[in-house]
Amino acid sequence: MNETMNLDDLRIFATLAETRNYTAAGRRLGHSKQTISRRISDLENRLGVSLVRRTTRKMDLTEVGAAYAMECADIVRRAEDAARSVTEAADHPRGTLRLTADPVFGDAFVADLIVHYAQQFPEVEIDAVFTRRHVDLIEEGFDLAFRVGAEDQPGLTRTPLFPGDIHYCASPSYLKTYSTPKRPEDLKGHTCILVGTESSVQRWPFQSDKGVLPVAVSGRLRVTSFFLAQKAVRAGLGIGLLPAFTCKEDIAKKRLRAILKPWTVDVGPVSLIHPTHQFLSPKVRCFVELAQTTFQAFAEEL
Repeated sequence: MNETMNLDDLRIFATLAETRNYTAAGRRLGHSKQTISRRISDLENRLGVSLVRRTTRKMDLTEVGAAYAMECADIVRRAEDAARSVTEAADHPRGTLRLTADPVFGDAFVADLIVHYAQQFPEVEIDAVFTRRHVDLIEEGFDLAFRVGAEDQPGLTRTPLFPGDIHYCASPSYLKTYSTPKRPEDLKGHTCILVGTESSVQRWPFQSDKGVLPVAVSGRLRVTSFFLAQKAVRAGLGIGLLPAFTCKEDIAKKRLRAILKPWTVDVGPVSLIHPTHQFLSPKVRCFVELAQTTFQAFAEEL
């Protein structure tokens, strides 16, 4: 808005024109009588016209002032209506929400969350992509991603949900047959279930006094799914490195045993990631809040 079209000045003049009294206008707008008088004088000087006729008994509008007051009142009303509509829209989720997650985590946890969200907010269209590929949220136009780890990225905001712990697991039958590894290097004599597509030697991370220690592991079964890997471990086909959120129930029911606990690496939390904005859109804000509520109890159990 330029110098001659300050919305606050227009509001002051429209209020004065309605009340025809400096004191009443000031009381309505929270200003003193002197402030109202000064602002009107400044407005007249900028416009180069007289808007108000002043006498010792009363004030009145000039012909130009009366016409200008009607325009001011209309501009102020439309500006307030526009602000109100934006505020109301800002409180109501709508549009398309694009999110991504790893397939294992997505199938186990995000699917139900999406259904719940869709039921609560019917005006939001949802585009969910479950992939092991590291999606670039900003470049590819995604609103949200579920990620594991504590690494921060420029331009992205992280909302931790629960610990992203891992476990080295084996079935009781496997450990009875092949013994329980006591140290990470003992895995060289064991069959491991490998998750990934790389054909080179796979290395599992272990915590040591000198930091993270990568240990080469091998096995005859290589898969791209933690779900399949867990089934293979449960069947006694080898030792697996599994996310805690997938094997928690199997460990609790003693279908699997967590081993090598002193060397377990802290991989950081499971978090929701979204591009950083000063004002978060309602569709994103509501999804983040729903995820926090949904996973709160789960986080306490881990």
